[in-house]
Amino acid sequence: MTVWKKIAAPIPSEASEKAGQGQWRTVKVIQVPESIVAVLEFSDASMEPVVRKADRELRDALARDGLEPDPSSNDLVRFAQYDAIFSMGKRRGEVWIDLMNGGHPW
Repeated sequence: MTVWKKIAAPIPSEASEKAGQGQWRTVKVIQVPESIVAVLEFSDASMEPVVRKADRELRDALARDGLEPDPSSNDLVRFAQYDAIFSMGKRRGEVWIDLMNGGHPW
């Protein structure tokens, strides 16, 4: 299933306040411009072969649908993992590919 998301989330004040301190000392919060991303959900564990396969499937779907990925996304794989690594049951993960400005109808 392919989902399209417009990413423009505000930074929670608590995240900004704790970044760089204590257990969050390696965290740096930065704001990036909003973008349109193509998203493919998957339910397997987020291991490299699974994530790369989902990325390939999403790139194939983009090509099939005439949508253009941003060239900067060609050399990287971005994914989100929503469940703990050792959680039991169905897992939730997504791969994200930025779409080129003007390369989509949104």
